[in-house]
Parts: sequence; C-alpha cells; structure tokens
Amino acid sequence: MALKDETSIAASTVTSTGPTPAGRPFRLGPLYFTVPLGNFVLYALWTVVPGFLLPIKVQQLTGTTDVGALGLASTLGAVTATLGNPAFGQFSDRTRSRFGRRTPWLVACALLGAVALLLQSAASTIALLGLAYGATSLVINGFQAALTAIVPDRFPERKLGLASSLMGVGLNTGVLAGSLLFTFYPSFAGPSGYYLMAGLVVATAFAVAIISPDQDSRELPHEPFKLGAFLRGFWISPRQYPDFAWVFLARAALMLGYFLTMAFGYYALQEYVGMSADAAISASGTLSAASAVASIVGAMVTAPLADRSNRLKVFVLVSGIGVALSLMIPLLSRSYTDMMIFNIANGFAFGVYMAVDTAMVNRVLPHAEDAAKDLGIMNMASAFPQVLSASLGALVVTTMGYRGLFAVSAVIALIGACAVLPVRKLR
Repeated sequence: MALKDETSIAASTVTSTGPTPAGRPFRLGPLYFTVPLGNFVLYALWTVVPGFLLPIKVQQLTGTTDVGALGLASTLGAVTATLGNPAFGQFSDRTRSRFGRRTPWLVACALLGAVALLLQSAASTIALLGLAYGATSLVINGFQAALTAIVPDRFPERKLGLASSLMGVGLNTGVLAGSLLFTFYPSFAGPSGYYLMAGLVVATAFAVAIISPDQDSRELPHEPFKLGAFLRGFWISPRQYPDFAWVFLARAALMLGYFLTMAFGYYALQEYVGMSADAAISASGTLSAASAVASIVGAMVTAPLADRSNRLKVFVLVSGIGVALSLMIPLLSRSYTDMMIFNIANGFAFGVYMAVDTAMVNRVLPHAEDAAKDLGIMNMASAFPQVLSASLGALVVTTMGYRGLFAVSAVIALIGACAVLPVRKLR
C-alpha cells in the first residue's frame, strides 16, 4: 500500500512535523513496524469487543437477542469514547517526561484498559456490563489518542501518504484477525476472548514504547494548566477551521454507515437470516473476515492511485457511494450468500476510504503544536461511531427492523461522501 520506493529510507531519519526537543529528528524505520502494529491491535480490539464479545455477553445475560439491552450496555461506551480521545490528547500534549509525551499515556491506558476488559468479562448484570464497557472505551480511546499522535509528531508532511497506508494496513488486518478469531476459534466468544485482548493491548503498548521510543519532552515549553483553556481546547470552531469540520463530518458519517451494520451482524444472522446462535458466531466471523480482506484489497488498489493523482475527494466520494450501493443487497434479500456478497462489496468500498483517511485528516489539522489534542477531537469521528452504532442501531432495528437499518446506513454513508466536497485544502 504505497510502500514502493520507501524501503531505501527505512533506516533514515527525518524531522517530524510536530515539535521535538532541540529539533532532534525521529527515526522513521521502527515506525514502519510499530504504527501498523498498534493500529492492528487497536482495531482487532474494536472488532472483537463491541462486534462480538459485547452482544454475545448480552445474549448470555438476557437469554435473547435483545437489541435494547445491547444498546443500553453500549450507551456509556459512546459517552466515554466521545470524551476520552480529546481529553487524553490534551493530557499527552502537556506531558513533560523523560519518556516523552505519548509513551506514559500509551502504557497507562493499555494497563487500565486490560483491567476494564477483565471487569467486562466478570459482569453479572447489564448495568455492570455497561459500566465496564464504558471504562474500556474511555481508556482505550486514551491509548488510541497517544498512538495516532505519533503520525504528526514524527512523520514529515511528504510522508503522510505513507503513514496513512501504514495505519490502513493495521486497521484492515486488525479487523480481519479479530473476525477470523471467531471463524476458527468460536470458543473465544467468552472470558478467554477478553483475556486475549487484554494481554495483546498491554504487550503492544510496551512494544511501541521500546521499539520506537518517544523523545524526552522535559525541554519543551511548559504552559501552566488553566481549566478554562483546557475546556475550550475541546472545541475547534467550524467557522474558523471549516475544512477540519467538513472532514470530521465525512469521517463520522462514513464510519457510522460502515459500523452500524457491523454492530448487529451477529444478531442479524439470527433474526434476519434465520441462523442458530452457535452457527451465527462462526458465520459472523467469516463475513467480517471477508469484509476485512476486501477492505485490504480496496486500500491496496486505491493508495497508489491516490498518491499519483492527489485527488482525495474523488476517492471519498467513490467510497461513500460504494458503501451505500452495497447496502442495497441485504435490503433486498436476506440469504447468507447475499450477506457474503454485501460484506465483500461493503468492505472494498470502505477500504477505498481508509487508503486516504489519515492523509486527509493530517492536512486539515489546525495546530501542529496541539496535534494530539486536535487528532483526539478528530478521532471522536471514528471512535464515537464504533461505540454509538449499537445504541443507534438498537433504536433503528426496534422501530424499522433490519431492512431499516440497512437503508439508514446507506443514507448516512452518502452524507459522509458529500461532506468532503466543500473542503478547500483537498482536491
């Protein structure tokens, strides 16, 4: 994915776009491994927990495919995810330590996230499950905020396309691995799945910190903490920075249109297609894996075309329209074969978007010195839809059924595609 001509500079050093102590350069080479690794584990977790473990746990507690209970368990996660990314982004921007700005939060949030995952596994009621999932979403979004800030911190602007490809590789392979886990090992649909994800996120945090260490940040200017300024930092004016606002809307809508159907894939196979609960576990994993493979292919096809043309808007439009059209397949037919065709088409279209997402986002950030905070706000546009999908989907399924869910998802994806048209900094 846009990796051609980059191997010769894998061990070279460059000066990043973000502020570094005394202008010392970061080494790019280790990031070619740790950036996709971090995103791989992050999105494996976001696939496994809300997509599989949470609905399975709800069904175990209630004895039914209760979309209302699933929505209730997900609600606190939606709220904490909204707050977690920008809050932890601001904290890491202000951190001054011998281990840098990002590493302390990366490791701390991974450790806390592991504890929260184990609490989810042990939850005995829907209320306790919701609280544990809310805690998981909060601290894992802190992990994500520190991880994604690595891109503007360490990659020069001319390498943002490469960084986008590396992030996309991690995302798509993470979704694929998380899906295949249940295809081949449905026994992980329980406590062992939580233990696995807890161990992976902790091991990854230490791997990123050790293999690609941050720089000592104690020499950076230290601004005194002011609560008012801190709270105002959660707001980026759409009037002052319209490009950021439009890209935020595009990302949020495209992500929501994609993840809305994924959140109910396990239940839809039972209620819409007619499978048993046991069969739906492995079938859901297979469908998600097919979607992930198609996403990887879509990203691989798109990345070199986007690099050569530099017309990112076109690919976002193609992606949004493709996602909307793919949703017409399950809307019109409900067989497992049709669901497979839908997942492949939907995944390919989403991969087209992910190939240009990171490059697009980093070109509209308002302040290089506040990159983590600004990225934290932008990351709300990807994290929030993933955890909101169950809450919103529960309302749609309850009132309109699964066909309504597919129709609403298509409309949302089209809104996301059109949102990039006013962006001036992109072609």
